[in-house]
Amino acid sequence: MKKSIRLLLIAVCAVGIFGLTGCEDHQERYKNPPWLGGSSIETLEERGNYTTFLALMEKANYTEPISKQLFTLFVPDDASFDEYFKSAGINSVNDLSKEEAVQLFTLHVLRNPRSRFQLIYEWAWAELQGPKGEYASLFHRKETPSRSIPYNEVVKYYPPDKVGQELIIYTNEKNVPLFTEEFFFDFGATPDGSDYLYMYPGSTWKEGYTGDMKGINWHNAQVIPNPEIPTELEVRTASGFIYFLDRVVAPMPSIEEYMIAHPEKYGLYFDLLQRFAQYDNQRVDEQNRIQYRKNYDQIFNLAEERGPSTNRAVPAQNMWTAILPPNDVLQEYLDNTVLKYYESIDSVPRVTLFYILQTQLQSRMTMYSHFDRTYYNAFGDAMKIDKNDIASGFMTSNGPIYESRKVLEPNVFTCVPGLLFIDKNYTTLLYTLNEANMLSTLANPEVDVTFFATTNDALEEYGIRYNATNNVVEFRSPADNKWNPMNNQDLVYFAQDQIVKGRLNDFSQEGFAQTTSLNYVGIRNNAVYAGENQAKGVDSKVTEIVPNERNGYLIKVDKPVMSRYVMGQWLTEDDEVSMFTSFLKSSRLLDTRYRDPVTKEVIPNLKFLAGAKLWTGFIPTNEAMEKAIAEGIIPEKYPKDKEAKDSVDNWIMYHFVKDAVVFDDGKESGNFNTNYTYRNEEGENVNATVLISNTIPKNLSIQDVTGQTVPLSNEKANYIVRKGVCHKIDTVLKIYE
Repeated sequence: MKKSIRLLLIAVCAVGIFGLTGCEDHQERYKNPPWLGGSSIETLEERGNYTTFLALMEKANYTEPISKQLFTLFVPDDASFDEYFKSAGINSVNDLSKEEAVQLFTLHVLRNPRSRFQLIYEWAWAELQGPKGEYASLFHRKETPSRSIPYNEVVKYYPPDKVGQELIIYTNEKNVPLFTEEFFFDFGATPDGSDYLYMYPGSTWKEGYTGDMKGINWHNAQVIPNPEIPTELEVRTASGFIYFLDRVVAPMPSIEEYMIAHPEKYGLYFDLLQRFAQYDNQRVDEQNRIQYRKNYDQIFNLAEERGPSTNRAVPAQNMWTAILPPNDVLQEYLDNTVLKYYESIDSVPRVTLFYILQTQLQSRMTMYSHFDRTYYNAFGDAMKIDKNDIASGFMTSNGPIYESRKVLEPNVFTCVPGLLFIDKNYTTLLYTLNEANMLSTLANPEVDVTFFATTNDALEEYGIRYNATNNVVEFRSPADNKWNPMNNQDLVYFAQDQIVKGRLNDFSQEGFAQTTSLNYVGIRNNAVYAGENQAKGVDSKVTEIVPNERNGYLIKVDKPVMSRYVMGQWLTEDDEVSMFTSFLKSSRLLDTRYRDPVTKEVIPNLKFLAGAKLWTGFIPTNEAMEKAIAEGIIPEKYPKDKEAKDSVDNWIMYHFVKDAVVFDDGKESGNFNTNYTYRNEEGENVNATVLISNTIPKNLSIQDVTGQTVPLSNEKANYIVRKGVCHKIDTVLKIYE
């Protein structure tokens, strides 16, 4: 009750006060404070030196939005516009079309009012990136409403269905870079303006600033101190902020558009680039014409205004960097490399052009001062670029262009695989390595490799070719002689089989080496061989050794390293071990009916091999098997009796060493696990072992768990198969007395 009376008294007092003061005009209380001034348009009108900017605003049809909403304006004075119009060959705003006026004006406008602090530091990743934020001032690009005026382009090379057509190209909004002392510091560049002036020759940095003012430039224009308050840069108004500029920001080309406008300098690079062009994202303009947005396949998309900053949930950050050789430099490079082997650029493999083009690009802005450090190209290759190799710099809307006095080369060109990119006789191998993602394995200057290179003709004779029409590596099946796209796993295996880690240059001595596929090759008589080479009796003869100073050797061979030969094939094809093979079949450990789903080949499959990456098989000969049966080592009731079968299965598994490949080369000795497992006294499953003595080449012996020692004859040793090696022994191994 007391609470209700109290509320009633408050209401009566309020009505009384309103009655006493309600007729008075208290508008003065809501006027803007004196320091705020009028609206942005009123401020510019009062100052009287910005009539051209206001006229441009009117022609672009922005006067009403800016009078009613909050904006940030970057404003050049009338003299700056006079200078710009003179350079553009026109007299005034009246000489601009509506499209041109919108394009030009909107480069000087940001939606929403922003103080200097708010310009520099953006809200991103759910927090304000202030001076102490993780990204600090690195979100330096500001999206404007400005776009390039759509232009026409004739499709030159790609895609095939559009070649020769003239298309209308449109672009996305321009992101104007804001450069500040804070940004240069956070980006690890020079805050004294030298990096800025190299990208913007002819511009200014901090001219007319007092000692404690920090530099800020809007693209190529310096933000000058407020003429009325020289110690401040930002001008606060009732409708936003004004920053005065020392010049007009002219329409900004992207890297793509700059190359189009300067064919006398970058026409050759641009021509090569068009082989990767794509045209999609169609839209219809007011005249009902189809327009296309351009981008690039594989190559960094230099036509994308946002640059590498694809996450549209946050402001644009990164920019491309293009270190471009001019026409004469690039032509000389091509003449001295690919055009020594190819009749024309049109016949050069696309992958070669890709590496040439992409190496000149980076998905991060590089400042001129950064060339004093190690530079990493688009492939992550560490490079040293001498500043003397950089002729000039120019900043576009999506990144800097540096004119280079030389063509940058990726590691794949300067390391072991370099020959493949320029010699037309090795394109099949080049495409195979590229499709298998193995080029980087050959192009690490920190890791030595030996690479066996086979010509296109030799590969096709073997059964591998590149189909240029379908852009695919094909394999000819031995089952039906038909060409089909090569199974990806087989393609990777084949590529890896041609690579050995380390430097090999002496092929006169017998030995063995492991390839990156974990398969092995043998070396003898100036040749190498894998399992299939050995089975067919066609070693890969070394025809030339090409040393590479950076990371190894390219070995030219007349036939490829052939490893498509599994242990099951050897077991079924060697008559001298047919009895042991029949035991594998009876135990259902060997499937002789397995058919490859791609090549349709019937390939005998030893089922347990999937349990390890490496294997060594000590396979008893028929003579050894007959002796074992006679001595009762193999039960007479096998395989019908289950107990006998289990016993024989264990005995079979004891002849296969897992997780190791042992040749009789005198290098590997010791206890090795076999594939036979049993339960020990502690109740644990363990692998039975064999003791291999192999300290002298061609003198290997095996001691089994019974203490029996079985010598290995070198004439029956070292049959290379995929995943390992087989040896024929004349006495079976025993797992019990």
